[in-house]
Amino acid sequence: MTPRRRILATALLAAGSLAVSSASAYVYCGFHDRRYEMRAYHFNSEFWVDLVVAQSAKWDRVHPLFSINRTRSRTTPVGQDGQSVIGWLTEADLNRHYGLSWAGTAGWTVTWTDGTCGRLLESDMFFNPGITLFAPQTAVPYNLGFQEIALHELGHAATLDHEDRGLAVMTAGGVVSDVLHNDDKVGWIRSAAQKFNPLPTPIRDMGVFPIRNGRSSKVYASLSPTTVARGADVAIRDFTVENLSSVFPFEGPTFRVVLEETSSGATIEIGTFSWGRFEPFSHWSGDLTYTVPSGTPPSSYRVVAIFQGRDSDATNDRAVLGTIRVR
Repeated sequence: MTPRRRILATALLAAGSLAVSSASAYVYCGFHDRRYEMRAYHFNSEFWVDLVVAQSAKWDRVHPLFSINRTRSRTTPVGQDGQSVIGWLTEADLNRHYGLSWAGTAGWTVTWTDGTCGRLLESDMFFNPGITLFAPQTAVPYNLGFQEIALHELGHAATLDHEDRGLAVMTAGGVVSDVLHNDDKVGWIRSAAQKFNPLPTPIRDMGVFPIRNGRSSKVYASLSPTTVARGADVAIRDFTVENLSSVFPFEGPTFRVVLEETSSGATIEIGTFSWGRFEPFSHWSGDLTYTVPSGTPPSSYRVVAIFQGRDSDATNDRAVLGTIRVR
């Protein structure tokens, strides 16, 4: 069959019983039938290549795929030549060889499959050499950093398309953090299962994020009111908790909500929320209301949700949901 080319871009851009939603299915096109080798061509420091490799490990933890080698070179092979490459192309080279531009984008992945959505033959993945890092995952709203871009583009190399029905690093809009959300993992498991039939990976990981998925948009957490009298209530709106495990439920996950004084870092607990059991491939998004203790000293505070317990990845155990002033 005639190979088919696809081009994909990354835009630059105490609560009682809570209901939990299951992740939706994913969009994918093509399949892998073996470990997928890519070669990164770098002309300066290997630092950026190291970051790409670190992001590929996140996909590999769901099901192993990527093998990334590296070559120091001032030129990068381009076009369909049977070699899947990772590189940093100038605007002129990107336009000359692929007819693409960096205007409004930070990453491009060009893939060739055997016929329509057949075996993936080659992926050429390129990053805008003008991008710099980085933004902390807990920033509100998230800012685009290199890690998120690399994780997203690697998803395309793993055959995944864009996903906007739930939180996903594969969103067509602004990326939502440098972790794989439920929908990302659902997609890669289902895509890989076409040939690999992967076994479950024993990862237990609860994460909290200052964002929820809206209809074709991402809604960032907010607080109301932003100036709160001692002894009054503050409402937290639009944040998400996910069980990021590939297949395993999480028993009794609990999260603390604290006020964190912006200058000293001193904390005051204002409440908790928990579940008896959090199913795999599931999430909860919503609003909660807490009372600011009457003895809270007047000051500026971050409102923070923190996972209590141990899991496989501590990088998403804490989220800053916003800032309030207590008077």
